[in-house]
Order: sequence, then C-alpha cells, then structure tokens
Amino acid sequence: MSREDPFEYLKKLKKRKKELEKELEKLIKMRERGEISEEEYEKRKKMIEREFVEIMDRLVQMRYITGEERLYA
Repeated sequence: MSREDPFEYLKKLKKRKKELEKELEKLIKMRERGEISEEEYEKRKKMIEREFVEIMDRLVQMRYITGEERLYA
C-alpha cells in the first residue's frame, strides 16, 4: 500500500466513479442500438458494477478518514 495523500486518493476515487458511470451509460446505449449482444452487455455490466462497488466502498472509507463525512451522525 502506498503512502499517497488521502485527499488526492479521494479525488482519484471520485474521478474513477464518474468514469464508471459514463462507461455504464455508454454500454447501455450500445445495447439499445444493438451494437453488442445481450450476453456481452451482461458481462461488461457485471465487470463495471464490481469495480463500482469497490470504488464506493473505498470512497466511504476515505471520506471518513479525511473527515469529509461522519459514519454516525
């Protein structure tokens, strides 16, 4: 594990979250236009969702560490 600045890491996580959201939107549009099969859509969607869940978990942790958010108000 690197000793990266928690605030910089938080920014990277937020950026990646937005990228994943855009990837999913693009994937949905590709499916709607018939550019990819349903099977390929589900495969890619699952990969994006897995990474999204990991990113969201880290975001919650980093928000707590940086004081951006309290777990229990």
